[in-house]
Parts: sequence; C-alpha cells; structure tokens
Amino acid sequence: MKLSAAFWRDKCVIVTGASSGIGRALVESLSACGARVGLVARRADRLQELTAAIAVRGGRAAWSAADVTVREQVFQAVASLESALGPCDVLIANAGVYRKTAAREFDAERAELVLTTNLLGVVYALGAVLPGMVRRRRGHLAAVSSVGGMIGLPGAAAYCASKQGVVTLLQSLRADLWKTGIGVTAVCPGYVDTPMITDEERATLRGLVTADEAALRIAWAIQRGRAEYWFPWWTALEVRLARLLPPRLAARILSRYPEMEESERGEG
Repeated sequence: MKLSAAFWRDKCVIVTGASSGIGRALVESLSACGARVGLVARRADRLQELTAAIAVRGGRAAWSAADVTVREQVFQAVASLESALGPCDVLIANAGVYRKTAAREFDAERAELVLTTNLLGVVYALGAVLPGMVRRRRGHLAAVSSVGGMIGLPGAAAYCASKQGVVTLLQSLRADLWKTGIGVTAVCPGYVDTPMITDEERATLRGLVTADEAALRIAWAIQRGRAEYWFPWWTALEVRLARLLPPRLAARILSRYPEMEESERGEG
C-alpha cells in the first residue's frame, strides 16, 4: 500500500481535525507527497506549529481555526484556506469526538455534542466545498466514519449513530454525484491509537492501528477511488458477522462487550 505522489502533487487538500491523531498524520503524509494542505481544528497553537513544521520541510500549508460544530466558522475557515491555497480538490472530514452515552446514565447533552461534532461537522465541511466542486465538475469528498457505525456498541449510542449517519450521508451523495466527476469515499477504521484512546485501552486492545497507518490507508482509499473502505479487515468481519445474528441474541452478546472509556484528551 503506497501513496502516489503523482496523484497528490499540487492538489489542495483540506483536513478537519488536523491538530492531532489521524488528521495530523494525514496532513504530514500528504504534504510530503506534494499536496497543498489546509488545516482546520479548534486549537490554533497546534495548527500554527504543524503548519510551520511543514513549511520547514519544504511543503505548503495554511491553517484556519474553527469549531466544526459551528457552521459559520467552518465556512469561513474553508473560504480562508481556499483563498490561500486554491480551490479544494479533496476534502477529508476527519474531526471527531467520543463521549460515553450509556442508556442507564443517558445524557442528552453529551449525545448532542457527539452527534453535532461527528455528523453535522461533516455536513458543514461538505457544504463549504461541494458547491465549488459541482461548478468545476471535479473533486473528492471523504469522511472518517468507524466500524462502530456498522453496529451499536455498549455505552456508545451517540457515537455509533453519528458514524452510521456519516456512512449513509455519503452513500446518498455518491448516488447524486456519480455522473459529475466528484468522488465520494467513506473510511471506517477500527480502533486507532489517537487521543480518544485511554492508556489502558492502548495497552490491551487487540488490533490497535497507529494513526500513521490509518492515515496511509485513508489516503490510499481516496487515491484508489474506493467508495467505502473498512479496516482492519478482521475487525470489520467480526462486526459484519455480528450483524447477521438475531437482534436479541446480538444484544446479549454485545452487552458483554467492554465499553470504551473516555480519554481525558477526548478527541481524535
């Protein structure tokens, strides 16, 4: 699995959630391939530091701080980046957050934060770039979902709902855009070593993928034009098999599945 410098060279790629985890790994790897990278996240200090590091290595990058849960901020950030780097060729909507939303202690406010960040954050980013792509009849939309979007996991109702929403959102857009020259990719990783993962989970989770490997796989899926890409394959297979079970049996089995805990850092 290799990235193609010929594919990425001189493309304007805007990445949300770019200050850490998968987003940071994406902008570093894509800038090394010659892409002009636009960084969006809330933490301006981290964006400045990463943009400067890319410039030192000879890459071209620009940043704009925005909270992806605020539509106006996302639109302003994208406009600023397109002014600095040119029209967006590839959007990677990556920003995400995890909060526990277990039924016995269900908190609607926490669920709202997860859904707004993980689903509406994608919608806002798409809305900022898609009209221009439609006019130019070219571009690529990608969003980071999760294998958790395939099935409801204990303690993660809002997270799983938000990630399933991303998958079906992109499926619908793909049907609308298939004659326009605009590609659409939904990427669904399993467990990735990002700030969302606690130290205990980092030490015990089976099949934990590094952020660098996840970024490589996401970029590869985009350049290959994949509609959906689930990885690692064994995690995706386990979840697919679980979906074949009768609902009551699946609920009994999944109820024994360990709940993901919240990291103090909380974002991917």
